[in-house]
Amino acid sequence: MFDFLKPRHLRYRSVEEWRERENITSFLHPGNPGLEARLQRHLAQLRKHLWTRHLKRLSREERDQIKAGTHASLSHKGFEMAKPIFEEFRAFVANHAFLEEVTMVTQHMKPIVFRVKVAKDATWRVWQDHIPPFYRGFEVVVTRAIYSKPELTRETADKLIPNGMSEAQVYAHLGTNARVTLGKDVKSLTYLFHFPPPPPKVDPKVPSMTVVISNGVVVDRQFGE
Repeated sequence: MFDFLKPRHLRYRSVEEWRERENITSFLHPGNPGLEARLQRHLAQLRKHLWTRHLKRLSREERDQIKAGTHASLSHKGFEMAKPIFEEFRAFVANHAFLEEVTMVTQHMKPIVFRVKVAKDATWRVWQDHIPPFYRGFEVVVTRAIYSKPELTRETADKLIPNGMSEAQVYAHLGTNARVTLGKDVKSLTYLFHFPPPPPKVDPKVPSMTVVISNGVVVDRQFGE
């Protein structure tokens, strides 16, 4: 279908582009329930339109998995199955200077999404041509950094990843790409920082770091050579 035949809100390539082009600063308008309902309806329609377009580009196997409810993105239970696709996605977006962080996130009984955090001053005009709204059946959520993280060095590690920090917070700071080793009463999360390009804010002199978790919280940090 030609774009000029589509409703105007379905001509955009992302929710962010639609919001800026149409000057939509909020979806909540208590004083104008008609406007609020329309915006919510258009938001749902645009998201469905972007998903339908993405669905057509998937392999037959991936479409069949989504239809059958077995696709890795559909539940937190697919976390291990999703890891290879997440690594593929991270490599796909890795070489952009505006990138701050790429993580895979989910909650109990919720879908798995790929979350991309971009620099504070990066708008959709900067990243839209490089970061898709969906990737192989996974939703991609783009957020902007509120502040810059402190640099991870041997000297600052205990401040960035202090004792008592939860495992979930470690993932939020360092990402989910950790090798997990289970020991007696402890879990070790080992991050390797030698793959190109290095993650933002990591000292090149830190090739790897292991975060030791006990009872769900950080108790130690160990560095590899």
